[in-house]
Amino acid sequence: MPAGWSTEGDSSSGGKTFCDYRQPHKARIQVSRTFQKGGGLTATVATAGIRQYASAGDAAESFAAMEKALETCHQETYKGSVLKYSPMSVDKLGDQSLGVRIDSDGSTVLQQFTLDGPALINVGTGGLTNAEADTATKLLRDQVDRYEAAARK
Repeated sequence: MPAGWSTEGDSSSGGKTFCDYRQPHKARIQVSRTFQKGGGLTATVATAGIRQYASAGDAAESFAAMEKALETCHQETYKGSVLKYSPMSVDKLGDQSLGVRIDSDGSTVLQQFTLDGPALINVGTGGLTNAEADTATKLLRDQVDRYEAAARK
């Protein structure tokens, strides 16, 4: 992460998916971290995660299932909060990319996903007063570059 971000605890969602769609394949490895910058009402939160599948085909099917779910899933209630999902344009990275704007309880998270070979890489940023896609795009690009460099080794 760039300077100014502090590490938060594990950001595992316990396998929660958009509107509880069924994932066709279980990720072999799944890691994520949450970071925070600033404080109070102007705090910004960022998450970064990678799901590594057994094959590029499994990852592509999992990405397609998420994409299909988001075509019809526009709202759900999770842990007492209403989550509203809207499609969001994103830069194309890796094999495929998609973006989702998530609004809930006065805060906004801009979530971006990229399919890259056997991995699904995601980055999200948001907060109460500051949800800005450029940071998420840069962080996602950095994550994809690092993943691809590690895969080449």
